[in-house]
Amino acid sequence: MMYRLAAEGVLPHTPPMYRRLSSRLAQARREGRFPDLIDTVREVHVPPAWPDADAFVAEMPAWFRLDRTVGQKRALYVAFTDCGELSSYSDLR
Repeated sequence: MMYRLAAEGVLPHTPPMYRRLSSRLAQARREGRFPDLIDTVREVHVPPAWPDADAFVAEMPAWFRLDRTVGQKRALYVAFTDCGELSSYSDLR
């Protein structure tokens, strides 16, 4: 929010203004006067979790992978700068 307001010239981009805006927005959220902010551009990656150890053990075999780079002098890593690229790669598996 601060960066958007500062970029549009509505507020000065200074640490005191950031703290003041943060404090006021937090208070407004606690009082129910400010909506939750939703970032429609980014995706939150949540680590996997299981309700109990039995559920984890039941799912574990699907997670097993051999390290096929053992003993190799070189390895190839693929990096993505865009989530769209990642989803295209995921479809290939």
